[in-house]
Amino acid sequence: MTLDIKKLLTQIKNLEDKEYTNENLNRLEATYALFKSAVHEDELLLKRLIETKDTSGASFYFGTPEISKNEKLNTLHAPQDDFSQPHITIATDGSQINPSAHEFTNAFLINIGMVGIPYYKSSAKVLIGSEPTIYSSIEEINLLNTPESLLEDDLVSYERTLKEIEYLIKIAEIYKESNIPLIALIDGTLIHWHIEKFNGIYIEHFIKRFSDALLKLKSMNVVIAGFLSNSRANDIVNMLKIFKCPYETINCKKYCTNISYKDLPCNPTLNYKSVLDRRIIERFFSEANAKPGTRTILFKSNSKILDYYPDDLKIYFFYINTGKEIARVEIPSYIAKDKNLLDLLHNAISLQCKVGFGYPVTLSEAHLAAVVTKNDREIFYNLLKEQVLMKKQSKVKLSYKELKKRISFV
Repeated sequence: MTLDIKKLLTQIKNLEDKEYTNENLNRLEATYALFKSAVHEDELLLKRLIETKDTSGASFYFGTPEISKNEKLNTLHAPQDDFSQPHITIATDGSQINPSAHEFTNAFLINIGMVGIPYYKSSAKVLIGSEPTIYSSIEEINLLNTPESLLEDDLVSYERTLKEIEYLIKIAEIYKESNIPLIALIDGTLIHWHIEKFNGIYIEHFIKRFSDALLKLKSMNVVIAGFLSNSRANDIVNMLKIFKCPYETINCKKYCTNISYKDLPCNPTLNYKSVLDRRIIERFFSEANAKPGTRTILFKSNSKILDYYPDDLKIYFFYINTGKEIARVEIPSYIAKDKNLLDLLHNAISLQCKVGFGYPVTLSEAHLAAVVTKNDREIFYNLLKEQVLMKKQSKVKLSYKELKKRISFV
């Protein structure tokens, strides 16, 4: 049976447009008003943020603005209009076929899409391709001696994320003879807060491989960033809550333990549900009539997982107008603290979004190279079946559930 479209349409017509209800607009207005207040009192804002960071008084993560001598909280940085510096933008993205308890094998696959596109340099070649890796079982990636039982899908995602970073090194090595700047992009965050659910051994192992890869890219003079479309982050909104806190010293545990989130005294308005950072920045850019490619100042993340990161790899972020949306860009501190590298990255991403119609073209191509379709999945298992039959000359057995899903008797 297929989806009943008539029944679906009836329900869709009755859905409330939750994104633009009056209540949500009121929350946005109140939060943006608080942002403008913080702009006018950015010295007080910074003072409160530094104190809160030092005392660990907040029960939530927040961003800290990196305001230089010539900047304010609302300073905007436009891209270079005549940017034509020769450079190569590289990108990776990954997909997988997860292990299935209902298949005849425990084997699974990780596929990494790889892209390299030169700009203003005709001698370097375009690279578009993918690298599939087959694993016979989850034990091939779960090499740590720990009694903890982790979900197989989590472990596969864990490995895929690391391979996306490590394959950037392989692409960079292909282009190392070009002797022009390399900008590397990945789809998603560099702040791997999702591994906090693992135990310490897994966290340390993940951060070790992740850090080694980033430090190798740094040694190769590669400028790397994580690009987040449709970001759900609220580091800036949380920053504003610290600014509004009515207490002289921020101490969430002392003053607000028994207060529900929507009723906290630091909220921009009563009965509050958090507004996303990109909504605030979207409003800010709109008022400032910011052209595509314009970015905010830098903010430093205070996510707890960054305590595991080396100092050179602590993560900063900014928001950029891609021409279609407000995207979040995350970078390691060695780039954030080098104006030349930061400007190069800003201009390269602006160009990527321009030629990609609002999204970095290298990332979209890497995604297309990486994606594993339903047909690919069938081919994968059929090839494995042929190999098993050739070697063992025995029957291949599916689970009864999988068999019933493939055959209808009605």
